[in-house]
Amino acid sequence: MRSMLRENGVLKPTARILWEIQEFASKPPVETATNLYTDIRRQAEAALLKGEERRRAVRDAEGLARYRQEIREAFLDCIGGPIPEDAAPARVVGRQVCDGFILERVLLAPRKGSLATANVYVPAGPDGRKPAVLVAVGHTDQGKADPEYQYLAQLLAHAGFVTLVLDPLGEGERFEHYERDIDFQPIQGCSGEHDLLDWKCKLLGQSLARYFIQDGLAALDYLVSREDVDKSRVALTGHSGGGTQTIMLMAAAGDRFACAAPCAYVTDNRAMLDCAVDPDNEMLWPGSMAKGLDYVDLLAGMAPKPVLFLTNQHDFFPREGTLRTFEEARQLWLAAGSATPPEMVTAHSQHAYPQALARAAARFFGRCLMGREPSLTDFAFDLLPDQALWCTPQGILPKAYPTMKSVHDALLDELTACRQRRGWLSAEAVTAWLRDALHEERIAREPDARVYAEGVCGHYAYRCIAWRPQEGYWNTGALLRDMRLGDGPMPTVIALWPEGLSRMEEHAHWIHRAVRQGWQVLVMDMTASGSLLPAPLGSTMYIGWGTMYKLNAYLMQLGDSLFALRVRQAIAAARMLARWPEADMTRLCYYATGECSRLADLASLLTGLPGHTDEAYQSYEEIVSERYHDQTHTYEWVFPGALNCFDAADVRRFRQIRGLLAPNPADHPPVGNAPEQ
Repeated sequence: MRSMLRENGVLKPTARILWEIQEFASKPPVETATNLYTDIRRQAEAALLKGEERRRAVRDAEGLARYRQEIREAFLDCIGGPIPEDAAPARVVGRQVCDGFILERVLLAPRKGSLATANVYVPAGPDGRKPAVLVAVGHTDQGKADPEYQYLAQLLAHAGFVTLVLDPLGEGERFEHYERDIDFQPIQGCSGEHDLLDWKCKLLGQSLARYFIQDGLAALDYLVSREDVDKSRVALTGHSGGGTQTIMLMAAAGDRFACAAPCAYVTDNRAMLDCAVDPDNEMLWPGSMAKGLDYVDLLAGMAPKPVLFLTNQHDFFPREGTLRTFEEARQLWLAAGSATPPEMVTAHSQHAYPQALARAAARFFGRCLMGREPSLTDFAFDLLPDQALWCTPQGILPKAYPTMKSVHDALLDELTACRQRRGWLSAEAVTAWLRDALHEERIAREPDARVYAEGVCGHYAYRCIAWRPQEGYWNTGALLRDMRLGDGPMPTVIALWPEGLSRMEEHAHWIHRAVRQGWQVLVMDMTASGSLLPAPLGSTMYIGWGTMYKLNAYLMQLGDSLFALRVRQAIAAARMLARWPEADMTRLCYYATGECSRLADLASLLTGLPGHTDEAYQSYEEIVSERYHDQTHTYEWVFPGALNCFDAADVRRFRQIRGLLAPNPADHPPVGNAPEQ
């Protein structure tokens, strides 16, 4: 093996040594494989059983009222607390007489200084108060102008309903990242803007769902304020992402609607996990599954009022979950004494709001709000051009109103408030919050490592080890030392970098220098990286809504995150070494690069061990402050609610005060330290 070079009479190690060790380290015991997804399923099952027990306890109308209040509070807590209602009056900016209805173009103001675009379809015929329907639009760049929603709105107007169709954030005329100086919208596709904004929301302890709900409530307020609407007879429907908005509004304000018909969205969490379907960001509510919340709970915000499940036989939302949720909803309604348990209509379609379901919704709303089914036989659909529905001259809201307040602007206000609150927090308060938010209690007290490969390569003695950082998980690592120093206790550095053991060869120069300085080096793989990379859940591992996004999404719904899990594992590695006879715990430190530096900083603060990090990662404040941020590897850094308590500068300041900033182990020999265990 050519693992050493002789230069001027001195043996020089090469990267080949580490490549050879890497080959052994990358073959851990079979039981370490795919443990993340397995544990997510275990945790989810336990949490969902708690939700089932809560629903089974509902036996009458009084029990239903208590349950609904509990669910509403739990849901709002997941998305950042009660929804502020500070909408300003709406105004009609245009009106057009069409065949069988009048089309009104309306500007809503859901938040102070903000604007939202909507169309109201007013049935032709005599004056007087009529029933109304609020239509929540799903994921489509056209927003309210999408033919699917135009058909639904015109059909409902023909049936006698005043119908409001709202452009959601990042759709239709509401792409908020329009750049005026270049007359261009850089974020292409509605989900792109949703994701960009929601990651910022998560860091602030919120969810973009709050803003969708706030928009919906503003639209509802406007509807019931109209002289032609009977406020006691307002229905709600929406498809896909609009189905999400529908059940969120049912949970947050179900008492304000007379009936609802969510379309092509309702399933259950077990089915989502079975099929590895990923929720979009605004559907991802941190801690929701941990609280036992499932789709049926949000639907029950309307119980015992009439609800119609609109479903498609061939939808990608798992139908098995739809059927279970439908049956559970019926049992819940009946237990509370409802005379109108939920109904279901199914179309032989894929993911859509097809005409068959639109007609079913119109008939259902007719029965609920008019006491009769409307006649739809003479309805004729006339598709209008997008421009006819625009509330602005060019169909771009921020172009027409450049001073309007965007959601990004609202998040900057939230950031300022978070910064002010953090200014009062002591190091003790921050560490207490971190221990709770990171679930420090889950870390194994005394992780017990075992060797799965060992030997000598070049002048390195290596041991490949595996250990359990907490129940349900494994970590692996390679302990490297100069074989000439024997097997006694040695100063040890825990080395953390992206993809761990699989990137040892790339970090050869640093490892060689650190070992030359007298360190023993532990290169470790944390969950879902390196040798512990999970099996794919879909077509991609890292990009978009790939495997890593999905796994992190499930963890966040369980009140955790991949970032928090890895911080715990960095702490567990130190506890494991405390039991390792060849590690000198008086001289132990962390070394980290890239995004691993972010988690190593927290591990250093919580263990009292010194560490050297490269500080190359973006601060959370910078991510929120910038209009655009890199979303490629969000799973590596997102930590819900972090900015309510700390940012990188805070952690570094506290570490500096406690003397935990260490020099680079590759440049300095070990010095003593007294870790806080």
